[in-house]
Order: sequence, then structure tokens, then C-alpha cells
Amino acid sequence: MGKLISLSAFAAALACASVIPGGSAPAVSQASKNSAGLGPVVRIALAGSAQSGRVGATGRWRASEPSVDRSSDGPAGGSWTVMPNGARVRVVRADGSASNQSDLQVTAVRTTAGESYVTWNGKRYRGQLEITATDSGLLVVNKVPLESYLRGVVPLEIGNRTAAEHAAVEAQAVAARSYSYLHFTPTRAYDMMSTVQDQVYGGVDAEKPVSDAAVASTAGMVVMYGGKVINTPYHSTCGGSTAAVHEVWYNQPDEPYLRPVSDRIPGTDGFYCDPSPKFRWTSTFTNESLRAVLEKYLSAYTDAPKGSLGRITGVYEDGRTESNRVRALRIATDRGTYTLRGNDIRFVLRSPDGAILNSTYFTAEATVSGGEVSGLTVSGGGYGHGIGMCQWGAIGRARAGQDYRTILSTYYPGTTIGRMR
Repeated sequence: MGKLISLSAFAAALACASVIPGGSAPAVSQASKNSAGLGPVVRIALAGSAQSGRVGATGRWRASEPSVDRSSDGPAGGSWTVMPNGARVRVVRADGSASNQSDLQVTAVRTTAGESYVTWNGKRYRGQLEITATDSGLLVVNKVPLESYLRGVVPLEIGNRTAAEHAAVEAQAVAARSYSYLHFTPTRAYDMMSTVQDQVYGGVDAEKPVSDAAVASTAGMVVMYGGKVINTPYHSTCGGSTAAVHEVWYNQPDEPYLRPVSDRIPGTDGFYCDPSPKFRWTSTFTNESLRAVLEKYLSAYTDAPKGSLGRITGVYEDGRTESNRVRALRIATDRGTYTLRGNDIRFVLRSPDGAILNSTYFTAEATVSGGEVSGLTVSGGGYGHGIGMCQWGAIGRARAGQDYRTILSTYYPGTTIGRMR
């Protein structure tokens, strides 16, 4: 999930919204009524530079060109192919006819037979699709009520959980909703991406009964600190303890509600997140694979030169943080020594397929032969940045009987739960 942002963006975007502390207050009002009780409309970028794609709906649909106030009906259950053509959107219909449009808005038409969904490349979405041409291709944005958006986010972020883990799914729903409120971005054409850059979103095809129920049972609920909605980063597995902001995102300010929290089960040697498949892990590098990733990525995060680094003579930990993560990692070569800090380490020590290192909670042991590193073994725990809610920890806590309020107040210390209105 994305990094921290300023609270000022939230205040500017949602000046009309307010919060009822405690969460037991009556129903949502004001902003959420903009979408028939489903929360304010969010704009989710499904594609930012598409060179072509198929747009349509599962039933009847209407395609309009808002900038010139004209529209036409698409074939029921069919699709059109769209592509950029300079500053316009080129539409190729099922019969082969084509036209250029300044922009395109696709709306599914509800019928007595049931709800229809808009589609992008065969995937179903609630709400509308808006398609515009940019310098890099097509920008495809799904405009959808917040609560409907969350139905396509929660199961992809925390997985398809069981009824016994419902509290963890509720905690995920509230965390994802809080994150969303902090990411309304009126200065650009969309609020969030549909990828890990923000929150993974899969539309209707991702929805599951347990997560749908969790979104509904926590409707409008957000995490607050000092009476304000907070940004709520979360991650898969902490490995034993969550982290403070500065331990990982060293160039971001700390927040009092984002500090190390132990995931140890009281009175035991176990941890709530130890069912995670990434609770403990090992990554190994040969001389060749280490050289390959360092020469490819190190210059983006340090003052290392691009290309050849010479011989790699050592890899050294440079201090540990409060939650026992590596504070920095020094890479020594016969041409210089370069220091990686915090989360930057993960983006350099990648696997051969480009996947970033699981976490910064690790120990590194280099094997040196003939004055050169011949191998590196990284033994670690956890998966993700480690800040905020540990998702596998939340699952373990739900299995132990904790409710979602307890889970959230544990991972975001000093916070309360309130309802947007």
C-alpha cells in the first residue's frame, strides 16, 4: 500500500464531511448520500497508458461524449474497441465502423432483469467508466461509490477469509476506507490507482461474501486520531513487531499512532502472524546474481555509478532499528562504498524475476573468497514495509477472538473508531 500523505489534502477534498466519534451513532449522511448511502464517489485509475482495450457492459449500456453532449447505445452485453488517436479516443464498434471522440463515458443501464456492470477488457465494475486520451495512451477511470469500491478491494488485500476470521476482514475494511478518505485528489483526474501503488482493486469479479459482509457491517467507519481521520498503512506480515515510520520510510515524519507494536501472543513464544507463509524466509545470492541486481538498481538509491561496480568486497549491516530491522546496509566495492537506507534496501536486493526483498527485518551473512563476496544469505521475517496493521496478525487475532476495534486500536495505538457523516 502507498506511503503517508499530508492531512491537508483530506481537509481540502472533504470539507463537507464530518465524523461521529465512537461509531455507535446513527446512519451516514452528507457526503455518503451523494451515492445513495454508499459513500462519496471515488475515481480509480484502471489503466494510465493503455494503447487499446475493450469497453462495454454485461447488459444494456450507454456511451456518451460529455464534452459535446452526445451519446449512443452500445450493444447489450457487447463491447467496443478503443484506442488513442492523438488527443481523442478512437472507437471501433462491433460492426467495424469507427469514429473519434473527445472523451468517452460508459454507463450500464439497470433493467428489470437485474443490475448490469460496465466492463473494461472483460472485467466487471460497478459505477461508470471514463476514458480520455493522454500523451501516453488511454486513461481509464472507474467512478464508483466508496463502499462499492471497498467490496473490490478488501478481499484482494486480505484474501478470501473464513467466517471465523470476520473481525480481521472488518479491520481491513475500516483501514482501507480510512486510507481512501485520505487519498481524494482533486488536482488530478483520478484519486487512486487500482494497484499496490495504492490499494489493489478488482471490481465485481473480486467480491466475496465474507468481505462484502465486513464492508457492510462497518459502513462509514474510519480510524481517527485527535478527532481526524488518519492515513492507515498496512502490510502482510510484520514478522514479530510492526515498525515506526522512520525505521522504513526514513524521509517521512513519524506519527504517534504508527509506532512499533509487538505481535507476540501473551504468555507464549508464538506470534499472531506466524501462520503467514512469509513469517520466516531466506533469500540467497551468488556473486553473479548479487552483482546483477546491484549494477541494475543500486545507482537509483545511492551515489553509485551506473553499470560496473568493480569487485564487491563486503556487505555490512549498519545498525538496527527499534523493531530490530536493518537501519542501513553498506555495499563495499573496490570502487567505493554505498549505503542503502530503510525500505530502499528492498528495492535493490531483488530476486532474479525483479520481486523486491520481503522486508527489512533480516540478517545478512556474506561469504568472502579471495577478497570478493562469493555469496550472500539473507535470513528474515515478515512481508511488506511493516508499518501499521499486520494483516496476518489481524487474522491471528481474529482467530483468538479479538474484535475489529481491538485489532485496529492495537496496530494504530491511541486511535479511536468513528463514522463518517
